[in-house]
Order: sequence, then C-alpha cells, then structure tokens
Amino acid sequence: MKKIPSRDITAHCEEGECRNIVREADEKRQVELNAEPYSNSGPSLSVPWAKSRNEAPGCLGGHV
Repeated sequence: MKKIPSRDITAHCEEGECRNIVREADEKRQVELNAEPYSNSGPSLSVPWAKSRNEAPGCLGGHV
C-alpha cells in the first residue's frame, strides 16, 4: 500500500476517505423500494392453523 489513509492513523477523515458503504447501500435500497408502488387494499388472508397459538415461542426449536 503506497499511502495509508489518515483515517487509519488518526481516526479523522480527510476529504473523500470516509464512506459509510453500509448506509449508502441502505439508502440506495430504500430508494429502490420506494420507486415501486405498493398498496394493500384488502385485509390479509386468514389461515386456520394461525388462529390460536398455545405453544411457547421457540417450542419447535426456532430462535425467538
């Protein structure tokens, strides 16, 4: 590596050295999600096996 970024040495960023790639990806994904319209005009469908639940969470080995 020819030049070590100052953010690695001093923990302060110079212009163009610091990018929050995760945040940038989240913002890009949110823009993509907002670009497609979504509407849920009706009620959600009911399924008989989800009407009552007596077992404790995680009873089938799943994480809670």
